[in-house]
Amino acid sequence: MRQTGPADVSVIISAYNVENYIERAIHSALDQRDVAVEVIVVNDASTDSTLAIASRIKDPRVACINLSSNSGPSIARNTGIAAASAPWLALLDGDDAFAPNRLIRCIARAKSTNADIVVDNLEVRRESDKVCFPMFKPEKFARMEMLDLATFIRGNIHLLGWALGYLKPIFSAQFLRHHQLGYDPYSLINEDYMLLVTALACGARCAVEATCGYFYTVRSGSLSHRLSSADIIRMINGDKKFLTKYPLDSAARRAQKWRSLSLNESLAYFQLVDALKQKDVPKAFKICVSRPTAALHLWRPSWVRIQKLFK
Repeated sequence: MRQTGPADVSVIISAYNVENYIERAIHSALDQRDVAVEVIVVNDASTDSTLAIASRIKDPRVACINLSSNSGPSIARNTGIAAASAPWLALLDGDDAFAPNRLIRCIARAKSTNADIVVDNLEVRRESDKVCFPMFKPEKFARMEMLDLATFIRGNIHLLGWALGYLKPIFSAQFLRHHQLGYDPYSLINEDYMLLVTALACGARCAVEATCGYFYTVRSGSLSHRLSSADIIRMINGDKKFLTKYPLDSAARRAQKWRSLSLNESLAYFQLVDALKQKDVPKAFKICVSRPTAALHLWRPSWVRIQKLFK
């Protein structure tokens, strides 16, 4: 489809070494039904053929921006947001894809609820065994209808399994620019969570579209679910920075209290695992004494394997 008028949605694709996926991502954006799009591909200094493949797509709706050095997904996305011209912004990772009617469904939902943000369910597509499934139980996800700050924080308390931080929102460009919001350029993890939680703290109305419109690729050998002690520390520090800037209502404060407890418990668990791997018995004993619940989480790796077997 070739449009002659302005775009309804700017699709921003951050891409780094995704030569096997980038063409699929771009075409999934271009093939959106009943909505005008512009596609902004931000190549984050890939060392493979990502940029060459994207540049071969000769469609006037596609623009490629090439970063001179690898800067991380936050800076790549912010670069795309700055170049966008449409009233709605949709973020797409270079190895993922959209369902053909995703954007029109989300825009319709935004208009019917006067929302600044729309989130929809994700379909997880696991390359290792070709299994596909909704990231969140459809019935439970649909019942939310509107996503508020407290609910979002509660949905990110437990680090085991899928959390609401995986959501890929459609943002009102006007809302983000009015509140001067974007991805934290210094964030190496949890950047999606931080942008959405910050937008909700600024008063954004977030509607829930029940269908699965975003195809989330779990690549073979993916390390995306394997956190480290350093990752948890970054998440704790990110929360502290957020809390110093944005006041929370009582429900959000309660949710944040449980999230903070969970993060600190997870940190103790990862530090315990590190100590056991290093055969540092005194350090492991000290962690168990100071935070006894850390040892109870040693079942986590086995539980993850069991879940994979039954999906």
